[in-house]
Amino acid sequence: MKALMEFIQKPWRINRLQNKYYNLSFQSRNEARKSLNRQLMLLKNKYPGYSQEWYLEKIIYDLQRDRR
Repeated sequence: MKALMEFIQKPWRINRLQNKYYNLSFQSRNEARKSLNRQLMLLKNKYPGYSQEWYLEKIIYDLQRDRR
């Protein structure tokens, strides 16, 4: 049952994280999407085996950290 709930909630979480990145990036939606895809590819090569959600959280965390 837990796996089913995670499967159902995961797309919603991923969409929420993507939208958060788009809002934080101060770019047009299209440019932000391209930037996010590039960063995802780099992180997946550097840290293989993590979930899509983890990569998105890492990107957002790094973006917020760099702005402090």
